[in-house]
Amino acid sequence: MPTLVVGIFGHRSDAILAIGELKEYGIKAKEISAVTKQKNTLEIISHDAGIGAVKTGEGNEGLFGTARGLGVGLNMLDDTAVAAGPAAGKLAGADIESDSLTVSLIGIGIPQEDAEAYAAHADLEHIIVIVLLREEKQREQVQSIFEKHQAVPLRSG
Repeated sequence: MPTLVVGIFGHRSDAILAIGELKEYGIKAKEISAVTKQKNTLEIISHDAGIGAVKTGEGNEGLFGTARGLGVGLNMLDDTAVAAGPAAGKLAGADIESDSLTVSLIGIGIPQEDAEAYAAHADLEHIIVIVLLREEKQREQVQSIFEKHQAVPLRSG
């Protein structure tokens, strides 16, 4: 039965190194997703780690996307999530400050209490890396890789 393992990273370099080691361990890029509210950061992670194109969600491109970006910058609108990898379709464009990202995370199989905590980390500009494992026995190694690369605890305060 497939299992999700999630890591939280405060710096893009830690996320890139963790994803690189996951791939060396044998986890395929198509099984790794990442979400944050920093588009430029995720574009660098996606490029350097090779986890697929960054998605911003419907309506966040073109003229509307530019206007939305200005609104976010002026604190008139909530930030939205950007995502890369197989979960990007469900996570990209979700409002971070409302419960939209939480609902999207629940939709991919994360328990509600954990999804709320992950959304709070995304609001702090942390990078959330999600790995879909085909075998439960890989969980311990993936968690070890996350810890090695400075993963932030889910409940850190």
